[in-house]
Amino acid sequence: MRETLLMSDRPSENHLSQPTSTDVQTIYTNLRNIAQTESPPEVIDNFRRLFIEGREYKDLHIRSIVEKIVFSKQADRDFKLVLYQSCQILINYWYLESQLSEPIFALIELFENLPSSLVSASRRSSRWLQLVKNFSESEQYFKLKRFIKAIASPNVNDIKTSESLGVLINRYPFLYKHCLLDENSHIEYQRTIRKMRSRLLRNFEVALAQYLTYRARLVQITRANQLSSTAGRLLRQVENPTLLNDDELKAVLKPFSLKPQTNWSAENVSIDFLTNPTHKLTYKTFKEDLYKYLISLVDSEYGKRRFNKQIFDKLQKILPDCHSQKLSEFLILRTHTQLLNFLLVESPQNLNHSLFTEIVANLGTTKAAIFFVKLVLLYPKIQPHLENRLSLLLNIMKRFLKKGLNGGLNF
Repeated sequence: MRETLLMSDRPSENHLSQPTSTDVQTIYTNLRNIAQTESPPEVIDNFRRLFIEGREYKDLHIRSIVEKIVFSKQADRDFKLVLYQSCQILINYWYLESQLSEPIFALIELFENLPSSLVSASRRSSRWLQLVKNFSESEQYFKLKRFIKAIASPNVNDIKTSESLGVLINRYPFLYKHCLLDENSHIEYQRTIRKMRSRLLRNFEVALAQYLTYRARLVQITRANQLSSTAGRLLRQVENPTLLNDDELKAVLKPFSLKPQTNWSAENVSIDFLTNPTHKLTYKTFKEDLYKYLISLVDSEYGKRRFNKQIFDKLQKILPDCHSQKLSEFLILRTHTQLLNFLLVESPQNLNHSLFTEIVANLGTTKAAIFFVKLVLLYPKIQPHLENRLSLLLNIMKRFLKKGLNGGLNF
């Protein structure tokens, strides 16, 4: 429930001076100290007094620094950054050092219950509260809320039926770098997210391997006509860790379990260049072979109708002045990144994703996913770029859902 906030109207003695990096680090050091020495409820109460209410914080020096930031020339930028990183420092400590999640939820909840009016309508109090509200509406705050979703354990049925990025985010740890972090994230928090990402990916790989082993064992028992009530009980059931049913999972994995076509490497020496860069190929030859590879990944009917020409035209436009040059790592990287932009979404400024929607509509979700995975397997160095493009698509999906639209991103 929202409450009216009474703030001190004492003029700041530091309103003319500008905060320094040392001032900011002093705040961060103070937060680390209280996190280590006080209980989580006490820390949250002190945080509220220091940053939201701007009054009655026990360390007057720290309070004066925050006031200095609030009344600085760059307050809109600096206060948001300090508040963002201060939250990350506390989250980092509770999650990594103490393995606590409830205080993290309570910390973020502070910004969901900001006062709608002020008892004191002074210029000082209004400015302070407006800065806090600006933060609560910022992309930085939304990233913190996504972290909450990432560490929560939503109901399995909610996951399977939800299209919310918040609910689904813990299913996609490979997107954490783009959905949970930005260039202003505190270095300690970045390390925590990387560790969290690695742990979740590793756990998923283990869970998937265990499930596939379990399914293979079931098949063996069935073929041996040994499947009885006793045998079924002896074989410990393993849950499917994906959101796919067994048939969908089988369809996704099948193309990667087949033996590679023996004629591909021989017919397309430019693909072999990716693992053996001693070949003296021209860039034009590489693009021709890449084109053949790409159109081989889609259904021939869709390819002949639109896709083949779209890919051919796009490849022709990528660095045409370099066609006679010897193939290089730079040319390969530029080609693949521009292709991904074309196939998925161009940039944060140009969010046109019509071709991606078309690919999914024509190939289906499973085959579309296989298409992009095979493109990355061809040149693994573009995986970070693929993750970045997918994060843009998820943001597009979120905007469409807010408007009550589907957006064509059931992927």
